[in-house]
Amino acid sequence: MKDKIILITGGSSGIGLATAEALAAKGAQIIIAARSEEKLKEAAAQIESKTGNKNIKYYVADFSSQGSIRSLAEQVKRDYQKIDVLINNAGGVFPAFKLNEDGLEMTIGTNHFAYFLLTNLLLDLIKKSDYARIVNVASGSHYQGKIDYESFTKDKGYFILTAYAQSKLANVLFTAELAERLKGLVTVNCLHPGFVKTEIGTKGTQWYSKFFWSLSSKIGGISVENGAKTSVYLASSDEVKNTTGKYFDKCKEKDPAPLAKDQALQKELWRVSEQLCPIN
Repeated sequence: MKDKIILITGGSSGIGLATAEALAAKGAQIIIAARSEEKLKEAAAQIESKTGNKNIKYYVADFSSQGSIRSLAEQVKRDYQKIDVLINNAGGVFPAFKLNEDGLEMTIGTNHFAYFLLTNLLLDLIKKSDYARIVNVASGSHYQGKIDYESFTKDKGYFILTAYAQSKLANVLFTAELAERLKGLVTVNCLHPGFVKTEIGTKGTQWYSKFFWSLSSKIGGISVENGAKTSVYLASSDEVKNTTGKYFDKCKEKDPAPLAKDQALQKELWRVSEQLCPIN
């Protein structure tokens, strides 16, 4: 991985930061992007301190905002000639129905549309690499997911877990369709990181949700380092250099939900996504 250029969204904390540290230790050039400049500065310093790798750069971006994502892509294209690996990792959960500035429900807007938009905007840079990998952090929650296009923009009885499962199913569907479109050019895979001890379930949620998430993660959660292992594997291992369009768990290929393999659904999600989030 020496000098490979890797962009990791949500790289200032949790799984994203652990992924950045592991890949920096392998000698990669690391770019992290997240909302808080303060956290990004701290993360960059931590990565450099832990790994001795000084090739760490960061950008501020809000992944719930298409405008912010477009700005990030422009900055990256201005500063880099290619990207070897894009790791779409940033995500969130939201306790109540809320529309983002683009008129999209926050969960699907952040967890799916950010992947869809940033990836498409950076494809030209990724295609310039002879390594060319895209890694999408999904979740085992996708097995409970269904796609309801109306819920992308309307409140149809919002429930936090239903919205999250839908967004993670969208990640797996997007991975499959993108892999088909980029066959022979770029490998695209997605993964379940495991139930990881992170703060994703405690940010902006009600006290009982915070309590449940904190208790559950303490009892059954794995470390962020373990949660990052499959992302690191898909970004760096020769074992998967020719593997594309697959879903991984614990660094092993695994069958995704039957819905995730529905090719008509993959294509329709892409069509709707492009309609709600133009990529040109």
